[in-house]
Amino acid sequence: MKTRSLFIPAAWVWIALLLSYNCAAQAQGYSLSRAQAYQNAKDWQGLLNYATAWTKAEPNSMDAWSSVANAYVFGFHEPDKAIAPLRRCVVIQPNSAPAWHALGVAYTMSNQYGQAVDAIKRAIQIDPNQPHYYNNLAAAYSGGNAVKSAMTALDQEKVLAEKLNNGKVWYTLGNGYAKLTDLNNSIAAYRRLLQLEPNFAQGWTNLGVVLQYNGDIAGARAAFQKGRQLGDR
Repeated sequence: MKTRSLFIPAAWVWIALLLSYNCAAQAQGYSLSRAQAYQNAKDWQGLLNYATAWTKAEPNSMDAWSSVANAYVFGFHEPDKAIAPLRRCVVIQPNSAPAWHALGVAYTMSNQYGQAVDAIKRAIQIDPNQPHYYNNLAAAYSGGNAVKSAMTALDQEKVLAEKLNNGKVWYTLGNGYAKLTDLNNSIAAYRRLLQLEPNFAQGWTNLGVVLQYNGDIAGARAAFQKGRQLGDR
């Protein structure tokens, strides 16, 4: 049987949606909804121009600075240029866990893993109940070759996954364990996902991949077949 690749979606930093503080800039004609309209239209230069003007009009607006970061991350794929505006966000609101997390992910995407670990750990200190924080902490550790620390972060995420028992959380956790080649924990997480969402085609396919790598060829074939039946190609 041909070995298949694992599908693991990239981490997304929903900065603007997480950092809305109803800033007074709306009185000057700036608003998060207008920035979001540029983003929805994928008019990235328009978003950058709008958000940059917004930061000049209202330099203490987290929404303005996060919109600049969104343009660089999602539109221009230059996460290193998102770091400075996100650092402004954590200066404006140092107790914002989403801001620290977004900064950490931008650091990870820029291969600055030590800074990423510090920022995401700060987010977890503020809000320890967000499972994706631990998953992205594991990614930062892994990027810096701190595999044991990455595994510890995923084990902490697993505690939350047990409490929340949410399919998306189990899927993300399974992907995290798979990236660290912890096949047994990955298989267990995907199985928990599929108990909750038995019609999730990609979950079956990812389960098939890790079963195959783990030597369970029959189980892998069955999982691949289920994924195909549900529409995954």
